[in-house]
Amino acid sequence: MSDLYPPVTYLNQRDPWGVPQYVPPSPNNLPVRPEPNAAPNTTQTLASGQTADIREIYRYASVVSVSVNVGTASFKFLDAPIGKRNFLGFRNAGATTLYVDFNSQATTGSWLAITTGTLVLFDTVVPQDDLYVLSSAAGGILAYAYSTFPG
Repeated sequence: MSDLYPPVTYLNQRDPWGVPQYVPPSPNNLPVRPEPNAAPNTTQTLASGQTADIREIYRYASVVSVSVNVGTASFKFLDAPIGKRNFLGFRNAGATTLYVDFNSQATTGSWLAITTGTLVLFDTVVPQDDLYVLSSAAGGILAYAYSTFPG
């Protein structure tokens, strides 16, 4: 029966740890963090019929997390970033409905209405606007998180 099944081997032969604090760089590790002033895109001019490798440098998120009390008057809770925002999330941590608007005062007619316990995450296309919030009643709580990088 042993002839029916080949011996089991590792796909990646890793060296044993000589130093427990060191992990070899491959496989399955994230790419090296780029320098903040590195050019974000690589472009190349090609003749007809050729291909090019064009990619966006992976942007890491350094998340800032904040929680604010929200009343029935709209107020700005997050300014437009000086660089670029690459992560944005909201959670309604209170018992009221929250209304969030982009670049204008929030109203009960605002596009984004967040009910109790709802989580909203922007991590692919992230709004760069000033953000405003309003609660349907006193006692609202908005928990939000964001990350920016020099642009």
